[in-house]
Amino acid sequence: MATVASRKSLVLLVFASLLLLSDAEITIKNRYHAPRKPQEQYGFSPLFSPGRRHWVSMSSGPKSKIVTNLPRGGGLSVKKGRNGVQKNARKINTNKGDGDPANLLILIRIMFFTYYASLGSLLPYLPVYYHSLGHGGQIIGMLGAIKPFTTFLVAPLWGIISDQTGSPFMILYFTFLVSLVGQLAVSWRHDPYWIMSMVFITAFFNAPVKSLIDSMVMSNIKNGKLYGKLRLWGQLGFGVGSSVVGVLLSKSQKAQQERDAVADTVLTTAAIVSGNGTMMEKLNQIWQKITGYKLLFFAHALLSIPTFICIRAFDRWTKKDLSVTNTNSQKGIGRKNIRNDKTVENKPNVLEGIRVLFHNRDALLFFFLVLVVGISSGVIENFAYVRIREVGGSGNEMGLSRLVSSMAGAPMFWFSGPLTELLGADRVLALSLMNYVFRYFNYAFMRSPLQGLPAEALRGATFAAFWSTCTIYASRIAPPGMQATMLMLLNAMYGGLGQSLGAIIGGKMQSKFGTVKTFIYSGIFDSFFVVLLVAYLSVRKGSSFKNPQTIVIPQNTTVKKKLKK
Repeated sequence: MATVASRKSLVLLVFASLLLLSDAEITIKNRYHAPRKPQEQYGFSPLFSPGRRHWVSMSSGPKSKIVTNLPRGGGLSVKKGRNGVQKNARKINTNKGDGDPANLLILIRIMFFTYYASLGSLLPYLPVYYHSLGHGGQIIGMLGAIKPFTTFLVAPLWGIISDQTGSPFMILYFTFLVSLVGQLAVSWRHDPYWIMSMVFITAFFNAPVKSLIDSMVMSNIKNGKLYGKLRLWGQLGFGVGSSVVGVLLSKSQKAQQERDAVADTVLTTAAIVSGNGTMMEKLNQIWQKITGYKLLFFAHALLSIPTFICIRAFDRWTKKDLSVTNTNSQKGIGRKNIRNDKTVENKPNVLEGIRVLFHNRDALLFFFLVLVVGISSGVIENFAYVRIREVGGSGNEMGLSRLVSSMAGAPMFWFSGPLTELLGADRVLALSLMNYVFRYFNYAFMRSPLQGLPAEALRGATFAAFWSTCTIYASRIAPPGMQATMLMLLNAMYGGLGQSLGAIIGGKMQSKFGTVKTFIYSGIFDSFFVVLLVAYLSVRKGSSFKNPQTIVIPQNTTVKKKLKK
């Protein structure tokens, strides 16, 4: 009961923190918002002092002197000016997203929440599920390596297809649904060959899903710094999904033990529906059929439904916004910021862009550090819950661990933009590796499941800063028209090659040395690497990590290729 009560308190604390952060941001904008330039101002400036007169330049019409009276709290009262017309200046900035429609931001938050809740209800428990089937550390490591390694191979190809065809939503629909079916098929049979086959199919089609969602969000919000504040809802959804499923999993396991004790049998679904009894009794019997680890796959499928609905709504909004933009452009009143991914007239030269990318020193260092973080993640993510189970943990403790991780990550996602500008992407990656060292030793020397909570809290904060920083940086340096390809490459290096190598290395070490020594040896290796990395960054000069610039493809190479043709 204490564990359930603490989990409910943590959930309430997370939502309260998000509300406070939202209120704080609105207050700051009302009090300290910088005035816009005259050519960009379409209304009265919100930055007025009480009782003072200000000249406000409008985009159309002559300048007029406005008498204002603004309380410190942000309310705006406008008296009649020279022309005798009273206007309501409160209309100038109703969007809380720096120009982005409020409905769009709400839709993105819901999409992130439901999508990552569906992942949180299944992915953290897959190694434990494989372990419950009787598979050893080497098989678990191989299964954990299939998905990231497949992602490494095919994710960039999906990105190239998306950028070249200009139809990211069609690719997202297809890959999302096929990968969902493959993920559910993992639970149909228990032999390793079947599981490996289904995991491969799932990984092949699931590779572009996460990156396509990130790419479309970054392409359809005007202020890229909002990404972290939107993405934190995914972090929260992951924690809530895994926590709730952890509680249900623990209860279902107890119910299964009780049925086994009395040698009770569970009927087939057809027999339950056609049998006698009330509706509640039949639902209870059907519930008993999906208890145990099958519950994980059921929850994943259930949460994928609202995710798909949100993706469809996002697609419709994008098409509607594009049609309005085209109509306004024909009338001569088009917007300044037309999103680059909606214009497919000039398709990017992807191969030339990749060649230029790998001649950029900062980009090479960035992707190398992402790879190292991915390897560390592959080791720890595949065996952290195995370690929790070794010290007596159950579904309750695993769910609580994920909830703590999400609660710690939410504020870090919120402040990830300023943190990246302050430190730079390279130093954020170095701090992420330092945090992995602490997590390795925490898991290695813990004696009870709750002693691993500090490592889980650090996991949430580390991943939030790492992923938000990497997504923003990769989007900014992406050559024109190659944003989806760049984010696919980021996912391939971290969630693909990095995590697959980590899973294979971790699996072999766990089979040979055990979980404790695996974490100790990994922590020692990361410690030495961090020391070398910090020494290198301290003497390195001329870095652009704090102020990333778009990698430009030289025009002369494109012109030469056209002339040859």
